[in-house]
Amino acid sequence: MSTSGRLDYNKMYRLNDPIASKPLRLSYEGYSDWLTKEQAIELFRGRLALNAPLKLGAYMGGKATDFLWSGLVPLVCISNRVFELLRMNNITGWTTYPVEVYGRRGEPLPGYHGFAVTGSECRRDRSRSQVITKQAVPGGKPFEMYKGLYFKEEDWDGSDIFRVSSYGGTIVTEKVYKILKRAKVTNVKLTSLPEVELQVLLDKYDHDL
Repeated sequence: MSTSGRLDYNKMYRLNDPIASKPLRLSYEGYSDWLTKEQAIELFRGRLALNAPLKLGAYMGGKATDFLWSGLVPLVCISNRVFELLRMNNITGWTTYPVEVYGRRGEPLPGYHGFAVTGSECRRDRSRSQVITKQAVPGGKPFEMYKGLYFKEEDWDGSDIFRVSSYGGTIVTEKVYKILKRAKVTNVKLTSLPEVELQVLLDKYDHDL
């Protein structure tokens, strides 16, 4: 999809795990030990069909929230409330898969769906990012960060939810941002793309470079 000269990155957002301590964090271990990391990626991209719900149990936190993140990064669950918000507003670029979620005491937590992103995977464009130097603590060793997340716009299929490769993550349009914010959806971080920061160090692990 050609978007040259029309795409406003200030109106696109990275959807991410806020790394909060109180919400439940899920694990497949002890519940779905057959799952591999490769299968989890295929699930997250909507390319793997399940014959039965994927079982996930909480291993950290205690609060059931709208987004439930996991120790295996591609696995994300959304509440039925988020499911309905996306469905009723005709949001594109996503699907779900069946899950069974259990709390810290092993109790069933109904009303969750596995979340998958089916929108296009766009190549990251580092040339438009600013390289800045930061320190974790005063006097600590400095490290470099890319500020601003950009992508090859010709790769985008126009979906409301899509991916950017090379650690770019899940991206949503302003339409999705407004829907989630208006509904006060919990346990999700939304950052405008010009404000996203990614470590330059990650480049050494990027097989696409």
